[in-house]
Amino acid sequence: MSIKFTKLSQILLVASIASIFSLPAKAEMKPLDEEFQDAYFANGKNAFIQSNALSQIDTILGFTGFPEQHINRDAKAVDDVYNEGMAKQSSMGSRIMTRDLANPYDTSIRENPGYSAIK
Repeated sequence: MSIKFTKLSQILLVASIASIFSLPAKAEMKPLDEEFQDAYFANGKNAFIQSNALSQIDTILGFTGFPEQHINRDAKAVDDVYNEGMAKQSSMGSRIMTRDLANPYDTSIRENPGYSAIK
């Protein structure tokens, strides 16, 4: 006895299998400041989470990594977000130029004849 699939049931089967293995869609990108916050706090724990006995044992024995390793992973994540942001900014076209801050000085120390770096 064989089971015959109709065209509709074959389409539904293929669609259901495809939906199981599909990737989640990204609705919109997060602002850069939120990406920095998420990267900065990705691995580090706050004091309230780390104050219970199990977390203290984990910190001492390093099951999920020692605090220094958490700091390194967070720093790497922040660096990756920074490099990605700079790459996006540089690929947008022209350079972003900003005005210099107001400065009350009209000369530099190096232009002053009384200043000598080597004495």
